[in-house]
Amino acid sequence: MENLLRFSFGNAKLPATTAIFDLPAGYTCPGARECQSRFHRQDKRIVDGKHTRFRCFAASQETRPNVRARRDSNLELIQQATDIPRLLVDSLNYRLERKTTHVRWHSSGDFFSYPYAKAVLVAAMETPDLIHYFYTKSLHFFIDVPLPSNVYLTASYGGQYDRMIDEGHFPRNARVVCTDGEAASLNLPVDHDDSHCYTGEPHPFALLVHGTQPQGSVTGKAIQLRKKQGAFTGYSKHRVLVS
Repeated sequence: MENLLRFSFGNAKLPATTAIFDLPAGYTCPGARECQSRFHRQDKRIVDGKHTRFRCFAASQETRPNVRARRDSNLELIQQATDIPRLLVDSLNYRLERKTTHVRWHSSGDFFSYPYAKAVLVAAMETPDLIHYFYTKSLHFFIDVPLPSNVYLTASYGGQYDRMIDEGHFPRNARVVCTDGEAASLNLPVDHDDSHCYTGEPHPFALLVHGTQPQGSVTGKAIQLRKKQGAFTGYSKHRVLVS
């Protein structure tokens, strides 16, 4: 149905039992700072923010017209909806497969408004058999907001609201690092499959920078070095499906 949101199922690090919902990168990320990047729709190029330390991998994906169109459509449907929670619940019920166990909100994009953030929590309450989780830099929408028992929030460092993490509001948090050695120096485990997002007591962890980076950048060189060292052998390849 054209009036419902689209999900994909699985990717390079997540199994097909995980449904993934995406929005346009950068355009829906009010809390972004160090990863602030977007694909300019008119100029057809990646535009990085003035504080960008590493390029958002999701923005680079939008050089592909089909990816861009699906994310743009999702955003448009939400912006036009008179009842956002109902749109989310109807889309989940129609699109998700019986084997789906987890929903990851925003491998691209983020919570761009409080009504939308609240709608996702409502949708999670109406689908208690699913585990809903997300990384977010839109922390200002979630301060002192109780989460349903099946919702897991990971606060993402490198944004406009890092102080809220430092103040202890979000004990489950993640920061991007270039190498395993950097993570070890910070005494942080490295997450390769999102399991740190929803298992165990809330705790900090690290993510290895990935995706296409600006030529000659420190982050780009780190990725190339890791590839040479075979650092990605821990990733399992999963089939990617779109509904």
